[in-house]
Amino acid sequence: MRQESGFTLVELMVVVAILGILAVTAVPFYQTWQQRAYGSEASVMMRKLVEGQITFFLENNKFFPADGSSLAVYQNDPPTKPEIDQITNALKLTIPVGHQLDYSIHTDNTPGAEWCQIQISAAFPLFKDGSRQLIYTLDKTGRVYEMQGG
Repeated sequence: MRQESGFTLVELMVVVAILGILAVTAVPFYQTWQQRAYGSEASVMMRKLVEGQITFFLENNKFFPADGSSLAVYQNDPPTKPEIDQITNALKLTIPVGHQLDYSIHTDNTPGAEWCQIQISAAFPLFKDGSRQLIYTLDKTGRVYEMQGG
C-alpha cells in the first residue's frame, strides 16, 4: 500500500468549519471592542474640549468661538479644514479627523447669559445604552451639564 501525503476532504472540511465558527464568534467581540474604543475616544475628547473651553473663557471672558457662532468638524473633513486650525489655536487641542466621530461647538456669548454646547456624535452606538452622541453644556459659572442621546 502506497502512503500519500496531504489532507483528506473531510479533514479540510473540519478545519474550514472550525475557522467559520471562530470567525462567527469573533465578530461580535470585535464590534464591542470597537464600540468601547470610539466611546472612550469621545469621552476623552469631550473632557479635553470642556477643559479648553473653560480655559478660553477664563482668559477671554467668553466661550469659543468668540463671535457666538457654531463650528463643526466632521469625520470626512480634510485635516486642512480651517475650523480645525481655529480649534487648535483657541483651545490648544487637535480634533482628530477620520476617526468616525463628528464634533460641533455652539456658543452664545450674550453678556450675562454665556453658554457653550459641545456635541460629539457617531453613526453607530458609542455606549452600552445605545446612545450615539455625547452632549455637554457649559455655563459662565463653570457648571457642566451632561447629556447622552440617541
